[in-house]
Amino acid sequence: MRLHATLRATLAAAAAAFLVMLLPAQPAWAHAKLVKTDPAGGATVSAPLTAVVFTFNEMVKQQFSTVVVTGADGVSYSDGTPKSVDKTLTQPVKPLPAGAIKVVWRTVSGDGHPLEGQFTFTNAAPAPTSAAPTSAAPATSAAPVVPDTPTPTVATDRTGDSSDDSGLLWVILGAVAVVLVLAGGAVWWRRRTPDQG
Repeated sequence: MRLHATLRATLAAAAAAFLVMLLPAQPAWAHAKLVKTDPAGGATVSAPLTAVVFTFNEMVKQQFSTVVVTGADGVSYSDGTPKSVDKTLTQPVKPLPAGAIKVVWRTVSGDGHPLEGQFTFTNAAPAPTSAAPTSAAPATSAAPVVPDTPTPTVATDRTGDSSDDSGLLWVILGAVAVVLVLAGGAVWWRRRTPDQG
C-alpha cells in the first residue's frame, strides 16, 4: 500500500512539473506574426504608392509601432506615424523616388512581445509632376499686396497724435490746477492778514 501511495505521489509531482514547464510556452504560441505586406518584399510597384500596409494574424499596439521607409538616397519618406486598425498597420508615405525602397519596421503584439523586420521593394512608378506646385508658388508669392502696408502706418500716426493731444490736455489741466491753488492761497492770505492786525 505504501508503494502505491509513493508511486501515485511521484506521478502527481511529475504531472505538475510537466504542466509548469508547459504553461510558460503557451504565450509564445500566441505572439502576433506578420502575415503579409503591401507592397510585398521584392515586388516592383508601377503605380504611385501612398502607404505601406502590414497585415498580422492578430492586433498589434499602435503606440509602440515604428516604420521607416527610405529611398536609395537615404532619406526617410515616412509621413507621420503608423496607424493600427484591426489586424493591419498602415504607414503613410510621401511620394517615393524611383529605385530600391527599404522598409524597416518594429511593433509589439498584444501580449507585449516585440516584433521587427525589414524588406525592400522597387518603385517603378512615374515621378510626380512638379508643374502644379510651381504654378501655385507665384500665386502665393503674389498674395501680399503692397497697398496693405500703409494702413498700419496711418494707424500708428493717429495713435501718436492722440497721445500728443492727451499730453497737452494734462499740461493745461495742471496749469489750471496751479492757478487755482495760487488764487486760493492769495485769498486765504488776504483774509488772514486783517485778523492779525
